Amino acid sequence: MNETPIVRIQRASIKNFRNVESGEIRFPCNYGEDPFAPKADVLGIYGQNGSGKTTFIDALEILKTLLSGQKVGAELSDCISYGQEKAELQFEFSILKLNEGNAAYRRRFIYAAALSKDTIDETIKCVTFSSDPEKTSRLKTIFECTHQEEDDVFTPQVKLESLFGSKQSAKMNELRVTKLLCQKEHRSFLFAPEFLKMLHDAAQDNDDEVEPLYEMALYAKTSLFVILNRNNGLISLDAAIPVNFRTETAGGMFTLPIDQPKTIPTRFLEIIRQVISTISTVLCKIIPGAKLTLVELGTELMEDGNQGTKIQLARELLCANGKMHRLPLKYESEGIKKITSILHLLIAAYNDPSITLAVDELDAGIYEYLLGELLRIMQNSGKGQLIFTSHNLYPLETLESNSIVFTTTNPSARYTRIKSVRATNNLRSMYLREVILGSDDDAALYEETNVSEIAHAMRVVGKRMESISLSEDAPSEVSNG
Repeated sequence: MNETPIVRIQRASIKNFRNVESGEIRFPCNYGEDPFAPKADVLGIYGQNGSGKTTFIDALEILKTLLSGQKVGAELSDCISYGQEKAELQFEFSILKLNEGNAAYRRRFIYAAALSKDTIDETIKCVTFSSDPEKTSRLKTIFECTHQEEDDVFTPQVKLESLFGSKQSAKMNELRVTKLLCQKEHRSFLFAPEFLKMLHDAAQDNDDEVEPLYEMALYAKTSLFVILNRNNGLISLDAAIPVNFRTETAGGMFTLPIDQPKTIPTRFLEIIRQVISTISTVLCKIIPGAKLTLVELGTELMEDGNQGTKIQLARELLCANGKMHRLPLKYESEGIKKITSILHLLIAAYNDPSITLAVDELDAGIYEYLLGELLRIMQNSGKGQLIFTSHNLYPLETLESNSIVFTTTNPSARYTRIKSVRATNNLRSMYLREVILGSDDDAALYEETNVSEIAHAMRVVGKRMESISLSEDAPSEVSNG
């Protein structure tokens, strides 16, 4: 039995994060009746442009960065709402770990981060549930790390001293240095690799207050994947195709030019072969005839002196004469490129209950009926957690109502669900009715536009455009554009 914990996001709350003053989403988080055969957990986020869909996916990306102990970098100041001093993120997780006999434990893990321009304050709370009530713990703060009191490193003070000794100990001084370094580099201190190593060396085995940190760090590095909208940008520009993948021990992404070969280190060749083969096996079932192949064009010495292999990603087509023709992906549709980019992770999320995959604009370039079918398959027989944003409304007819969240026009209550949805109701029709008719409460789903005003503005601007003339010596790329 695989003892890798199954981690699911149960609840997310964000405040003063970009265009969201306040918003909370509760996830279905449905493990199913049998913990040894968990069901998929699917959540789609729908709403008007600029209403907080991408903002939520960005918050997940920040979460992954923090839990991985990586630098948030320039994104830290960009994520704080204008005029506010800090942004607040809080995520609640369910951690289920299975043994041969029964469920070993289930934990409720809460991670909160307050992001200001220069600091990251963190709080971790946890409770462990057990079939034996006497072994069930209470929800309590395990670690709290702020940058107001540099001398304390973290609280509770009793836990700090029991692990690392007195305030003047060498370990305590090393902690202070590590904390200052994390602050300077805009990294999480509690999930920094340096701190986790020191914690591992200091803590006793099977410490219920320490073990969840390692579980969440492993989850962020190997099981939490966030696909941002910038991936779509690379595809739309025909620049490259970013192929996201996941193996048993890690995950990542490699990019391949769409219209020309690329030389990669030969040591990576085998894993790229396996990834492309896996994608191709499923892709040709989703899109008949869409068989991918990795063309190997020989070896050469790379600039760093290592052995390299020149490769190119192409689609194989069977011609009328029975011969196979290879077509560069440059000539394929944006939908095929998009599916190729994320398919390996979709396959992983379908088969592995420990995977959480978040995709911004999942519907970009994908035929709406196909999108609905993929989501239906994922919800009915998948195992992992899938979070996505979309503008395509067809999935509203295929997914269960508790798997859909809508954004509102109210920045202080950004996310909501349509209430009183019966099994016989069509959620798509209900949503469109609320959009068209509006709502009397503060959580309207759509900010109405005025068609006449839009048409008038286009006419006014059109007349201005007619009056613009370029001089004869203007640069050719301007005059032609």
